[in-house]
Amino acid sequence: MTTRNWRVKNTRAGCGTMYFDCYIPSTPFVTSFTEVGSFNWVAPKKITSVEYLVVGGGGGGGGAYDTGSAGGGGAGLVVSGTLSVVPGTTYIITIGDGGDGGTNTDAGAAGTLSTFDTITAAGGTGGRQSRDTTGSAGLGGDVASDPLGATGGSGAGTNAGGENGGGGGGNTTAGGSTTTTPGISKDGGSGIVSSITGTAVTYGTGGDGGIVDTSSNGDDGTANTGNGGNGATTLNSDIKTGGKGGSGVVILKYLI
Repeated sequence: MTTRNWRVKNTRAGCGTMYFDCYIPSTPFVTSFTEVGSFNWVAPKKITSVEYLVVGGGGGGGGAYDTGSAGGGGAGLVVSGTLSVVPGTTYIITIGDGGDGGTNTDAGAAGTLSTFDTITAAGGTGGRQSRDTTGSAGLGGDVASDPLGATGGSGAGTNAGGENGGGGGGNTTAGGSTTTTPGISKDGGSGIVSSITGTAVTYGTGGDGGIVDTSSNGDDGTANTGNGGNGATTLNSDIKTGGKGGSGVVILKYLI
């Protein structure tokens, strides 16, 4: 018995008939999952490989009271790569939320993880509240390192010490750009730039620490970036709230 290879060249004579399916995916397609929660994604016909970006939720900024400044939230972990998939198979996707900012004497809450099948991106931890000077007053948070998200920055004492709250860690640098010097450690760590959508976007930046001798709530991290929320800061006896961490995102890119 003779065995033959019945594969037909992609020509007008063979392809497109009831016996041959010679279509080759060639057009880039991007789909983004941006709502917090769990979703199903079914791998399309003929798709066997998917480029992905998975970002965990950022940590919330710390709360502040009585002339103190709080730490910024740590960034959610950013992971990217390529995953082999089976056409027609359903894959579970989870989008993590950003952590709530702390109020008064509370630290910010941690962000929650995002997933794409077996790929997991952890959330960042929350920034410490003012007066919680763990490590050192105004100490920046640690950089994210798989499987962990970045950590939030430490709080500062009263404004008499002159320290800003510590910046939350990012995905490429620690909070405060690795410096631990009081008073200049407020900047959040740097994130990662991705162009998977066709536009360069920075994901996973740490939240800034509260700025000494000012009074304000912390700004929220941008949604779908995994950025940490900014720490709050106060004057006199007022009470302020840290910013909410940015929610996570899952982005898939493949050919159709």
